Amino acid sequence: MELIATCTFGLEKIVKDELKELDLWFLKTEDGKVTFKGDEKSIITANKNLRCASRVEIKMGEFIATTFDELFDHIKNIEWEKFIGKSDKFPVKAMSTKSILHSEPAIQSIIKKSIVKRLQEKHQTESLPENSKSTYQIVARCNKNKFLLSIDTSGESLHKRGYRKEEGEAPIKETLAAGMIKLSDWNKEKILIDPFCGSGTILTEAALMTKNKLHTQDRKFAFESWQWMEKFIKEYENTAHEGKKQSPKIFGFDIDKKAIETALKNAKSAGVEDLIVFKNQDFNNANFQNFENTTFITNPPYGERMEEKETVSKIYKDFGEKFKQTKNCSLFLITSREDFPTLFGRKETKNRKLFNGNIKCYLYYYLP
Repeated sequence: MELIATCTFGLEKIVKDELKELDLWFLKTEDGKVTFKGDEKSIITANKNLRCASRVEIKMGEFIATTFDELFDHIKNIEWEKFIGKSDKFPVKAMSTKSILHSEPAIQSIIKKSIVKRLQEKHQTESLPENSKSTYQIVARCNKNKFLLSIDTSGESLHKRGYRKEEGEAPIKETLAAGMIKLSDWNKEKILIDPFCGSGTILTEAALMTKNKLHTQDRKFAFESWQWMEKFIKEYENTAHEGKKQSPKIFGFDIDKKAIETALKNAKSAGVEDLIVFKNQDFNNANFQNFENTTFITNPPYGERMEEKETVSKIYKDFGEKFKQTKNCSLFLITSREDFPTLFGRKETKNRKLFNGNIKCYLYYYLP
């Protein structure tokens, strides 16, 4: 079957590399998604191991439709009965941009009616009670009249690992944090520091990578409710294992005491509190002259509101002065501020456009 790993814009190559590391057959990369080929075991492997993807979906069909009659006919030709039983739930979610068929509620209604008609015929029944424990979320994306139909295998977004019980004021998604780590030069042998760690997401993701873990026991996936997946889940659980554990040095600073308390709770929830040292302190009070051969990865305040902009600008300037004191260190910092290099006092080695939620940001690279 053809599968789709959706992701934040800018992380497509990282997801592609992750798929290759998992020995999954990569097909193509497009904006916000990576398509690959696989089977039932691939669904489990991708959901449980992709750190930077948002969801894993089964691709069901792709076509052009400019009328509701065309849409109905195309949907009815898709083999939904291969996955959906006569008692299973199958809600429909539609998204449409720059298309003739632009009413999302109307698109959802037509798709639902068409699938019902197909399933009634194939299952030879007039009744589809949708009262089983299995839910198949149908996702319809339409862009410039081209429809992509899929079934979501993940359920909640994959950034919801299950360990983050509390959040800071401006939390970064776990998938983006993992992407920043993979784009950096950090490895498990190096020291890692986040001087604006907040609720500790970047550091917790790094520690999980060190332990070759990803999701906690609280995390559930949509495919786990599908009866036909039960035997493949058991086979996967019997062969799953953690790799060799290492003990890196991971440190997080934050001036906010409550943020540090939250970060520690989240690290404990993820089972990695033994790998991270959190300190409640202003980065200005740290002795940066002691930092050598260290990777800094951080998501500092952006100062989106006017009243915060001047304060954040000073933070960037002060951080630039402190970073000058380090020896052979690298920095990977994400912010929406395009004037960051000027305030930091040093032109970046390179930058990469990423989105933190709906905010367009840049990941600035500073290499030794």
